Amino acid sequence: MTTKRRICFLILDGLGEGPLISSNPQRWAKLKNFDYFKKNYPFCLLASAGIPIGLPSYEAPNCELAHLTIGTGMVHYKNWLRINLAIENGEFYKNRTLQEVFQHCSKFNSRLHLIGLISESKNETDINHLFAILKLAQSLNFKNIYFHFITDGIDSWPKSASNLIQNFLKEIRKQNYPGEIATLCGRYYALDETRNYTLRTQKYFLLIVEGIGTEIKNPLDFLKNKYNDENFKDDILEPIIINKEGIIRDNDAILFFHFENKSIVQLANAFLNPIFKEFSRPPRKNLFIASFTRYLDFNYPVLFEEKKILTNLSRILSENNLTQLKITDVSREKLLKDYFNGFIQEAHYKEIYKIFPAFSSDPEELDKQSIDFINNLVFILQKSDFNFILVNFPILDIIGHKGDFKLAVAFLEKVDQLIEIIYKTCFEKDYLLIITSDHGNIEQVIDPRTSKKDIQHNLNPVPFYLIDKNRKREKTTTELNFYSKKILGSLVDIAPTILDIFNISPPREFEGKSLLRYF
Repeated sequence: MTTKRRICFLILDGLGEGPLISSNPQRWAKLKNFDYFKKNYPFCLLASAGIPIGLPSYEAPNCELAHLTIGTGMVHYKNWLRINLAIENGEFYKNRTLQEVFQHCSKFNSRLHLIGLISESKNETDINHLFAILKLAQSLNFKNIYFHFITDGIDSWPKSASNLIQNFLKEIRKQNYPGEIATLCGRYYALDETRNYTLRTQKYFLLIVEGIGTEIKNPLDFLKNKYNDENFKDDILEPIIINKEGIIRDNDAILFFHFENKSIVQLANAFLNPIFKEFSRPPRKNLFIASFTRYLDFNYPVLFEEKKILTNLSRILSENNLTQLKITDVSREKLLKDYFNGFIQEAHYKEIYKIFPAFSSDPEELDKQSIDFINNLVFILQKSDFNFILVNFPILDIIGHKGDFKLAVAFLEKVDQLIEIIYKTCFEKDYLLIITSDHGNIEQVIDPRTSKKDIQHNLNPVPFYLIDKNRKREKTTTELNFYSKKILGSLVDIAPTILDIFNISPPREFEGKSLLRYF
């Protein structure tokens, strides 16, 4: 059951809420309207980075993930974090696919081959995930494990493989974990992304399946000698065979431990594609092949499937016969059409888009375009009768990426002035106005530690204003201090809040909670 309420939902892209220190442009900008909203209407801070939106605690979001989170009411955990959480809570060791890997090996008295990048970075793999597999193997008293390490040299220091391998071997000896290193090869060959199957992917494939490569006994000595060549980097290490007993045989199991699913596509394709035609593959019977995350669309075992998105805010509003208009510029079109809608491609009933030309990066031109954009929005508010209007207004993010302090102050004030026009029009036409952001940026254009430009998204929370004339009440000083500093939710709570305003029950898929309980 819905109400007749109407909402204008404004996402001020790149507007975070940082500490009011001298390097924060918000401290110096005259923001009379934002200050008025904060004092007189429901306001709180929302987490927009780190674990609350599915990222590691130190990682700032991009616009895409933020809009996906807002529009679907779900936390979309980054694969690395999702696996870490599963290890911490013990679910990793109960993972059905991982259990099937060991059951296959036990049934056929075969070996397990663990394939992936060994790296200082955690962009694609994490050595701690590998240790978790070995911990499970140890508990099952399973010992037939071979490692096929791909050396990095790109995301890691160019000559770091030796130390990484040495530390890995030290740890498995310390913990008495099973396993031996069977092969080594640089990512130039193993993780080719240029479709050079014959000269690169095939070389790695034949290394681990046929044992074709340079035979050595001690990988640390071998790498130490390689490092004498100043032009050598780990990524170009030729195929190396250390233990020929460790090549892949009939009945074996293979587990790719990459959580990143792009660089390993060609290699996975060579193993998993039933109609693979890039090169001839030596036959191997009854292999059980699994991967940490899904790399390909084939039907094969995967430990951590992506969470399927079954619904989104737009769909629910449509199902309740509410009209929707979504407005932004060309550069943000995908944020509203794809990410906000959770990649559900079919058009929603009574959902319309108005896409403006891309905003300029030139400040003078951007100023003119901003006025034109807001004038158009005001015209729509005055002349149309939509139940829900979603606007992504990107100018603060554009300015934030310039790292220009004076410009940041000027555009914060410009947006404050434009917001007043929207606010008055919304009240005149009986729209409730919600203002928030997707991530922080413009409030931190200078790194306070180094005094250098900071043009990146950051970890700051974002503001959430609920400008509803029915909820107007001046806060006490104590209340204002509390709401200005306390993070009460995250981006995932916005969609349930909007549904609550419309008096619509959220679907069970939504993980967020309505913020109205605080107001």
